[in-house]
Order: sequence, then structure tokens, then C-alpha cells
Amino acid sequence: MPALFLFSTIYENPKYVSYITRYWSKTTLYCSLIFPKIIWEEKLDNNTVYIFCPNHTSTLDIPFIFSIINMPVQFMGKAELTRIPVFGYFFKKNSVIVDRKNLKDSYSAFKKSAAKLKKGISMCIFPEGGIPRENVFLKKFKNGAFKLACEENIKIIPITIADNKKKFPKSYFKGRPGIIRVTIHKSIDPKNFNTETINNYVYSIIFEKLKHYENN
Repeated sequence: MPALFLFSTIYENPKYVSYITRYWSKTTLYCSLIFPKIIWEEKLDNNTVYIFCPNHTSTLDIPFIFSIINMPVQFMGKAELTRIPVFGYFFKKNSVIVDRKNLKDSYSAFKKSAAKLKKGISMCIFPEGGIPRENVFLKKFKNGAFKLACEENIKIIPITIADNKKKFPKSYFKGRPGIIRVTIHKSIDPKNFNTETINNYVYSIIFEKLKHYENN
């Protein structure tokens, strides 16, 4: 916390914050006996910025993504998260906060995300817009991440997370340690798509991979 406060408030450096958060996330996961089993379809270029688009199943998703992506990355998150004591303060300082019910605020978040990308910080945006109900396999994707990719010409990396819903569900006492399977898919160049087509393409990639994980 002192290190996060230092680089979040006094000497603002989002890249340092990202490294600190990655170390914290890995330590927390490993101490909880939660280990990622990663399939990389493509090696990421650490000198390139991306928009990461994972499916959203659990509050474990954010530290999990931090722990496996070895480059500066920030999240777009809902305004409700800033109300959590302590965590909310650091999340607000080091993320792009959006109130999805407010169109003006959503547009502002879009512009802030574009500015982060220009500064060399990748963005992670959950296209489902939040954690869906437990009985929802994969919620319909919102267009924000894909519009941002098309307008800023930033490659999208779909991410399929298979097991977080079971390992750390909303009913916390039903959770358990173990291996979490994840696939980092090949990057998608937005030049060949418009917002709707890239949305549908990413959705189909994650949907099919989730079905594969469910059956294996």
C-alpha cells in the first residue's frame, strides 16, 4: 500500500503501479493456491499496446489478468468499485472509471482510454460490462472496446478464462483453490472490421473456447 500510494498520488507513474499490482496479484493468487494454466496462441510484443477483452466471471478476474499479462495495463471499471474502502481509492487512481448509465460519462471514459493507449498503457475492458448472473454462459458484448480499437487502430487480444466462476464465485464459501485454465488468443487487427463485426468475431472466439473448456 505505501508503494501504491507513492506512485498513485505523489509521483504518479501508472507503469510502476502496474508492476507493483502484478507482484501483489501473483503473490495473492499463489498464496491462495490458485495457479494459471495458460495457452498462448501468440507471443505478445511488449513494445506494443493492446486492448485485452476477457470474459468476466468472478471478482478474481482482475488480479488474475494482472498476474498473467507482463506489460503495463489498466482496466476500465464501473463506478461502483470506487466505493469499496481502500481498494476503491487505488482503483479510481489507476483505472478508467465509467458510469454506464450516463452517456456523457461513457464518452469521457472512452476518451480517457484513448489517452492511456497513446501513453503506452494497454487497456483491459470486459466487453460483457460486468459479471453476469451465474446461469449466463456468456453475456452479449457491448461495443465500447471494439469502437475504441477501430478508432485508435489498436489490436484486440481476446482472453478466455474458464474456471474463475467455480474457483471464486459470488458465494465465496463455495470457492476452492486449484488450476485455472486461460487462453490468450491471437491478436485481431481492427483494420479488417467495423465495430459490429469485430464484436461478433471476438464473441464467437471466446464462446467456442468456453464450450471447449466445458467439455474437457
